[in-house]
Amino acid sequence: GPDGARLFDQPLPYRGGLQRLFQRAESASYFGREIGLMYMHAHLRYAQALAHAGDAAGFFDALARANPIGLRDLVPSAALRSSNTYTSSSDAAFADRYEASAEYARVRAGTVALEAGWRVYSSGAGILYGLVVRHLFGLRLEAQTLVIDPVMPAALDGTCLRTTLLQRELQITYRVASPGCGVVGLELDGRPLGFEEERQPYRRGGARVPLAVLRRDPEAGSPQQLVVRVGA
Repeated sequence: GPDGARLFDQPLPYRGGLQRLFQRAESASYFGREIGLMYMHAHLRYAQALAHAGDAAGFFDALARANPIGLRDLVPSAALRSSNTYTSSSDAAFADRYEASAEYARVRAGTVALEAGWRVYSSGAGILYGLVVRHLFGLRLEAQTLVIDPVMPAALDGTCLRTTLLQRELQITYRVASPGCGVVGLELDGRPLGFEEERQPYRRGGARVPLAVLRRDPEAGSPQQLVVRVGA
């Protein structure tokens, strides 16, 4: 407001003298991270929204763009980067903000390299892992319930996952048809498994299964076999 404008018209004290301009970190010459092109945290939340809405193909594509392995097949202008580390962003390789402002059309044209941001970056990798477990494979463990709500494209039909549940091995096979979301059937060790459908405002929801029905004899040798049927 007006008071704030008048405040910043005045010299502001700082250690070593006075400054006349209020400076923020993003006013530095470096052009990257949140503003360089793709900030990974925001991108992953976008991917999560796609999964919530049931856009299986878009969700999987967004996950693939967060994965450095094979990235140049999806984004040809991506610069070479480590394939075994998570990065915080994908940044157009401009020298400074002035060059970025004048030549930003080169980003869309694909004539400027896209470099990786910070490597081995704290919480972001956990967000990505959570999206894979809870939304791609659709496994969400509650106190008394296993929620099964995968969102995956039909091209991944037949995907198998081997995991541990209730200290027992469980092998899950996904039978996926378009649209790639909404559980339509479950089978446990070859027998139909009943479930309660989870309410979802935008699409058909997943399955809620009481953990009690998944418990088995601790002496059983082979893993339980769970088949998850998704889509139409």
